[in-house]
Amino acid sequence: MRFYLRGFGIIAAAILLSTVSTVTHACFMRAPQPVQVWLDHINVDIQDQVAVKTYRCGFRNPNGRAIVGGTCYMELEPGTQVNNMSVLVDGKEMQAEILDVEKANQVFQEIVKKGGSPALLEYYGNQLIQTKIPRVEAGKTVMVKLTYTTVLKKRGDLIRLQMLNTNPKALMQPLKEASVTVNIRSTEPIKNIYSPTHQVKLVEKRDWDISVEWKQKNYLPKHPFVLYYQTTPDEVGASLIAHREPGEPGYFMMMLSPTQGQGVGKLTEEKILPKDVVFCVDTSGSMLQQNKMEQARDALKYCINHLRPGDRFNIIDFSTTARHFHQHGLIEFNEESKQKALAYADAMTARGATAIEEALLLSLKHLEKEVSLRNQRLKMIVFSTDGLPTVGERDASKLLKTISEKNSQHVRLFVFGEGYDVNTKLLDFLALDHRGEADYILPDEDLTKKISQFFDRVGSPIMADVSIDFAGAIVTDVYPRHVKDLFKGEQLLIYGRYTGSGSKTVRVTGTVNGARVTQSYQLEFPRKSADDKNSFVPRLWAGQKVDYLIAQIRNSGQAKPDQELVDEITLLAKQHGIVTPYTSFLMADDTITEQSPMPLLGAYRRKLGQKFEKELEYQPFKRSTNGSVQQEKVLDAQSTNRDRYAAGKSGNAARYYDQAEREMKKFNKRGSALKTIRYIGNRTFYKSKGLFWNESLYDPHLHQNLKIIEVGSTEYFELLKQDQRLAKYFSLGNVILQIDQRWYQVTEKSRS
Repeated sequence: MRFYLRGFGIIAAAILLSTVSTVTHACFMRAPQPVQVWLDHINVDIQDQVAVKTYRCGFRNPNGRAIVGGTCYMELEPGTQVNNMSVLVDGKEMQAEILDVEKANQVFQEIVKKGGSPALLEYYGNQLIQTKIPRVEAGKTVMVKLTYTTVLKKRGDLIRLQMLNTNPKALMQPLKEASVTVNIRSTEPIKNIYSPTHQVKLVEKRDWDISVEWKQKNYLPKHPFVLYYQTTPDEVGASLIAHREPGEPGYFMMMLSPTQGQGVGKLTEEKILPKDVVFCVDTSGSMLQQNKMEQARDALKYCINHLRPGDRFNIIDFSTTARHFHQHGLIEFNEESKQKALAYADAMTARGATAIEEALLLSLKHLEKEVSLRNQRLKMIVFSTDGLPTVGERDASKLLKTISEKNSQHVRLFVFGEGYDVNTKLLDFLALDHRGEADYILPDEDLTKKISQFFDRVGSPIMADVSIDFAGAIVTDVYPRHVKDLFKGEQLLIYGRYTGSGSKTVRVTGTVNGARVTQSYQLEFPRKSADDKNSFVPRLWAGQKVDYLIAQIRNSGQAKPDQELVDEITLLAKQHGIVTPYTSFLMADDTITEQSPMPLLGAYRRKLGQKFEKELEYQPFKRSTNGSVQQEKVLDAQSTNRDRYAAGKSGNAARYYDQAEREMKKFNKRGSALKTIRYIGNRTFYKSKGLFWNESLYDPHLHQNLKIIEVGSTEYFELLKQDQRLAKYFSLGNVILQIDQRWYQVTEKSRS
């Protein structure tokens, strides 16, 4: 039977299950009429390295008549070993045929040669399973179910899975619903569960050590779903993910994590460090507004109730002056002190002015009374305020300097700004300078919920004062500059660049169970990357460096920022597609023209830069007379800090699309960022005003001698044959990109 394509009649619904050695699966359908990918649900059950995967994909017929005679293709990576495979179409078992790589590539070439969308080239170079879809009634959905068993391979002690490569991006068409569930059971402790692409949820289920879940309705795919996890008997697991192009320094991401889940090596209470914490709560008169005082009490009571035996604490509430719950330093947490603290919280009332300086200094004083125990406990201040200081020091730079001088015991500062009448620079740098976090709670958000979620995360320290020695490797540009502490259920992500290659010794030192311990790891730094599976790492590294450089500019206090820093931020941000105050133009209507792909030198960039520079200076505190400007500052600070937090968590590679879409809204542009920008591998592409996607480094003034090739031509497929990694770039259709030091313009055939 002969099948053909009509316009965008090809829809790709893809699932991929892969390990570091990668087992990949995807599904797409060819039919006489357009078909929509409607549902995509994946379940993977893993016992040690044996995985049973069940994939359910729904194809919807949006047409007014039935589709007769379609073919469903399921992708398999070369060399994949699949056992107990079953393919069902609406519950009926169907015969399936496996096409080897050569035959599968012929399918893709036929699609492109006949004028079909090149989008399916994402799957070029793999095997295919094909099965018939006899009929899809008008307006109905057909369900395709694939089940199989395979053995996952490891690289070192790390396993990688990739799936949900549903790809209707050419149509910008969301799925009604998509989900992924990965259930894991292992004879070795599980650590470093991480997805660069999706914000996953870790769940403890009966009969499984840990389950990883993600689901979303109205899902517009931007990335395949990628998941890493490690199995190792080490108390704290360390693994390294790296990407390196030939002839260039490499990029790495190091992950540190305690055991996750309820299986072998499960964390017990004995392994959680005792902590010293001061809750520093604003009770000024403005807290009477919008029920803030009641929420602050509830948040404080939640934290008190979730302290552990062995913890010590105090409460500082402040208005015109600062007061304390316990006069003589910290108090041991027990049932008696808990009840007294809860009663103290209930009695707190809102009145008076705002003495931020006195409150923070008193908090530090209580934490510094037990100097002899400084290396055995994690010390932290949980600080919340809804306003500006009106008593004591009011100058932000002087106040920051005072706190830094007095914080001799490396106390962590976790900061919450409530409402819009706060100084974001002060709160940001109280957190940044003292290895903490900042967040902003808007008037319509629940303070109790935000602080309780935060305390659930940081209430169980496993390793404090973490430091990393890359003595065995030559590394540069490591971020973050100051490594944070490690908590139960959390992991640390450290980014950097490296030269040299091979197995290198990396030493991690921290406080564990009251003593300083050092653990050595042998981590592999590859000489070059054989594929693009870890190509998200360079962009994540660049994001960390840009964040660091912007913080340096903000903290300098200079009226005009250092131009070298600005230029470095601009170059990194443009290359990797990162929105900054100097590259917001990328989301404007004049993103790229055929004549000038880099409007960095134009008036728009200067306007943005001037606006940013005006906000750099620290002024004495005063209430803003322009509510909309102040609200914008708080909203920007909230986004920046939540992005900063997200950069160390699952889903951090996908957050750049979210940043771009937020920026588009500022320019009143609707829709997905996919219309403007694409992150593919370690490259970034911007949509020009014309037909083309331009690689970020393309400059028509410098790269005028483009070699033009046509989609589907002999030369086009010859390039694919030489380097199959080009297929995912060619899937954009009309694209300008660099291949082996030469610039190409790939042009689709005219559809006229």
